[in-house]
Order: sequence, then C-alpha cells, then structure tokens
Amino acid sequence: MAHRLLSIASNIARSSPRVTHHSSRSITFINAQVLGPDRVIATSLRVERGRIANLNAAPRSTDLVFNLDGALIIPGLINAHDHLELNNFPRLKWRDRYANACDWIADFQPRFDSDPALSVPRSAPLQDRLFIGGLKNLLSGVTTVCHHNPLYPSLRRGFPIRVVTRYHFSHSLLIDGDAVVRDYRRTPNDWPWIIHLAEGTDAEAAAELDRLEQLGCLGPNTIIVHGVGFRPEDRFRLIERGGGLIWCPSSNQFTLGVTADVRDLARVGKVALGSDSRLSGERDLLTEMKIALATNQVDAKAIVQMVTCDAASMMRLRHAGRLDIGGPADLMIVPARNGDVYESIIRADRADVRLVMLDGCPLYGDADMLSIFDAMRIDSRRICVDGREKRMAARLADRLRRLSIQEPDVEILAPESTWVEVGE
Repeated sequence: MAHRLLSIASNIARSSPRVTHHSSRSITFINAQVLGPDRVIATSLRVERGRIANLNAAPRSTDLVFNLDGALIIPGLINAHDHLELNNFPRLKWRDRYANACDWIADFQPRFDSDPALSVPRSAPLQDRLFIGGLKNLLSGVTTVCHHNPLYPSLRRGFPIRVVTRYHFSHSLLIDGDAVVRDYRRTPNDWPWIIHLAEGTDAEAAAELDRLEQLGCLGPNTIIVHGVGFRPEDRFRLIERGGGLIWCPSSNQFTLGVTADVRDLARVGKVALGSDSRLSGERDLLTEMKIALATNQVDAKAIVQMVTCDAASMMRLRHAGRLDIGGPADLMIVPARNGDVYESIIRADRADVRLVMLDGCPLYGDADMLSIFDAMRIDSRRICVDGREKRMAARLADRLRRLSIQEPDVEILAPESTWVEVGE
C-alpha cells in the first residue's frame, strides 16, 4: 500500500494496442492442446487477421502451419493487480513482519530521499518504469493487466500489453478515508471498483469490511485487494453481495507473514490473482501462481482459472480470459509436461514460454518461433531471458535497449553473435 505514495497523479486514459493485419498470413497451430475454461477443447487453433478463426479445423492451403507437438495453447493471462511504475524497485521492508500495511507505509515516509533503495529507482523516468512493468507482465504470458494507479498517458498506446481501462479505484480507507464514497458512486454498475482492504492481521484490518459496508460501498462490483484480515463472515458477506477478491499471496507473505484464506471465494469463482509490484511481490505472475499453489488452499486448475476466466468475469472483461472463435487471439503457448495440464502451466517460468500473441501478433517467444514473426510481418530481435535465447518484437526490444533502466536477466543480443545456451 505504499505504492500510491510513490505515484504521480494523472487523469484516466484508455490504452488499447492497435495492430494491422492486412499483409500478414493466417496461422494454424496443429497437434496442440487448446485450453478452454475447464478442459482441453481442441487440438488445433487458427489465427486470421488477429482473431481466433477456427478450432479443430483443417488448415487452409495458404496458412502457415505450425506443429506444436502437444504444447498447450492457453488464453493470455490476466494480472488483476499491479502497480506498473514500481517494478524497478527492490522488495523493501524494515521489520520482520507487520500487523498492518499502514505500519509498512509509515516506514517509507522518512526514507524517500535518504534511502538509495527508494531514491535511485524513483529517479528513473516514469515512462521507463511503466514500460518495465509492462515487460515484466509480457514475459510471464500476461496480455492484460489492471494497473492500480492512474492511467498515465504512456499507457494509452504502444504499451507492451493491454491495460484495463473500464474500472475505477480507491487506494484504501487509510489513504482515502470517506472519499471512497465519491469514487464508488461515480463507478458505473458494470465496471469494477477496486480498493485495497483488510491488508493486515490486527483488529483494525478485521473491521474494514464493516466500515466499507457502512459507507455504502459494498456491492456486486466491489473488488477487494488483499482481504488478509477477513473473518469467515466477511468472506461470506462478500460472496452474498456479489463482490470479489484479488489475491496477492507473495506480497501478503512478505509484509504480513500470512496471506488471505481464499477457499470459499474460489469455490464460487470470485478470486483473481495479482502479482502486486516488486516493491512487495515476487518477480511475476507465473511465480505468483506457484506461491498460490504452495498455500495448499486451491488446486492448479483453480489457480489457472484465477488468471483467465474468473479474472475476466470479475473485471468485466468481455473478450479476455478465453479462446473463443471470433475473439482476439490473445494467447500464450507453454510446453506440456507429464501429468495434469494445469500443473504444466503453473510449473512454467518465463523462459519456458514458447509464444505470447496479442491480437494475433507475436510479441515474445522461442527462437524457433521466428517463422511466426515472419508470417505476421513482425520484425523481431534476438534476446536472452534467464539464459535462453528468445525472440521479441523489434519495437519492444528496441525500446528496451534505449531505457535508462533494465529488466533483470534480460539482454538484447547482437544479430551476428553466436549463441550457446547455458549448460551446453
């Protein structure tokens, strides 16, 4: 919750990547496992003009046909909670654990200018910091992110991934107080209203849902971030009101030593997963999924649904979290491993990601996906991610090369260099 103290005010804007497909080829992926909301639904998927044109259909004669050898095609992931401009910061705290996030915030106040761990990352240009936040998400297969701060102008266009625009938010009762009423009331009924709440283990955190209800701000579009301090009756009340919870287990464990109990809410599809920023959270959403599974509260299938169909439902995203014919080809391809398909997804790291497409355009993938980039007329660059050679859309790689800050363990490779993978 210190995140807002590091932000800069801005008006709400819209962001939607725009890509033209008039000169690109259609692509059919074959020998795949195409994941639906609750099962594998197809063995092939055809992409045409940025949309999913067919499932389980024979390729056309003009298509580029790509054999995936059993790999999984899944919807592009949805990160329901991030502070995009704070992902070049290290994880920071000054006590072993906190009883309430308000104490964590208080520890930041005297250190903004004196502690290099804060002042140095904060001095980087806002646009560069936001781009790193987008790149962090893209590399982990995220194609849609919800930014819990103002929608800065640089998020409007040219950003690596989609940024949710149809929502309103308050930071927290601690920061905004009774002003949350104004923010809640101005939110359209079909948009989510998002607020940090019950981020603690003390009595103050446990009382916050009561106060939110007293203010008249607990309804079907209320989305709570954290909810660590919820009592059992609070979770059932949130379900009864039709609201939902964004779960950030690594952030909770880092600051508070515990995380929320999400079992009841997960059973009714009312949990989305969020990475939070690296100021308190782990590296990316794929890491967050592993941490969520390690809590032993829910199984791998439920966690995958939290970053696809359940997140889309909670965030009122019509065309995200699913691979539907006619819908945008926002997708990720990951290797299939022995056993459960959902566990294969959670076991993947960002270097394992075979391909990420947004609107049918490849943005990041394995070196052997070069033919996909070429078919879509997307210029690409050779990069190294966590010791593996990859390809990245040139507009993103070239922007990364020019940044004042860099993403850890990501390197732009010279085109003429000879690459040998680590371990060979």
